[in-house]
Amino acid sequence: MGTGKSRAARILADGLDWQLADTDRIMEKETGMKMADYWRKVGAEEFQRKELEIIRRVRFFHEAVIAVGGNYPMTEQKFQLLKKHGLIVLMYANSYRLVERVKRRIGKRPTMDYNDVDGFVRRMSRKWVKWTKRADLVINTTCKHPEQSALMVARFMDRHHIKFMKQKHNHVEHRHGKSKLHRHKRSH
Repeated sequence: MGTGKSRAARILADGLDWQLADTDRIMEKETGMKMADYWRKVGAEEFQRKELEIIRRVRFFHEAVIAVGGNYPMTEQKFQLLKKHGLIVLMYANSYRLVERVKRRIGKRPTMDYNDVDGFVRRMSRKWVKWTKRADLVINTTCKHPEQSALMVARFMDRHHIKFMKQKHNHVEHRHGKSKLHRHKRSH
């Protein structure tokens, strides 16, 4: 939350000419509500269930950058779903920078305690830190512009020869007897 991941993901996706799957934006589109409003309406459990449902779908997208919301810390289930077919990049920043960034848009982040932003950011940072050991790439965005973060990811992918597998195509019969190409969206 507040690391610049959504902007960096957009820049990376545009630069690679890939699709962007931002789970926060997908949730807003599907629910017809801003995330904070949806969270207040349905509660934490349903919010997290919806996010997990979205991750289950987008993890198969071919040539996609997936930006996962920072409203809740990563869970083992989410991590395993994303890791199976993708590269995990974790972005973090020093607490003072996160507080500064989060305070710019009060009310946007559903789980944020705006009465104690400093304390909330520190608690969330402690919950996320354990994932730094398991991510493929960890980027400190404290003093980085999202363009720099996106470039670091692109260079990492290039250096490690990370590419998507070729798509497999299946023909699927539809109601009107026409055959339509169906793409499996798996990546390597």
